[in-house]
Amino acid sequence: MEEIPKDKVTDASQGLRAIAHELRLSVLCLLLDGPMCVHELMEATGAAQSNLSQHLTKMRLMGIIKNEKRGQQVFYRIANPAWGDLVHALKQIYCPEMCAISGGDV
Repeated sequence: MEEIPKDKVTDASQGLRAIAHELRLSVLCLLLDGPMCVHELMEATGAAQSNLSQHLTKMRLMGIIKNEKRGQQVFYRIANPAWGDLVHALKQIYCPEMCAISGGDV
């Protein structure tokens, strides 16, 4: 059996830690439906702008989300579809009723 390289395990562990926060995970669930601006994310999560910005920055630096400036607004989206797949799997485990409402595909 081939051993998984330690640096890959470390990277995966750091990535999981980066999303293992209630606000960051909430943001990722919201972004499954597509890009959202900071104002929309604030409204949907109830987070203060400064708190949300800190979490968005952490996820952006980790390569989990990307941002795009459109005029005066900054929109965020999931950077890699694999992150979306992971969040979707978590949503199916912990919020199956939300997946059923949207027809199973989020």
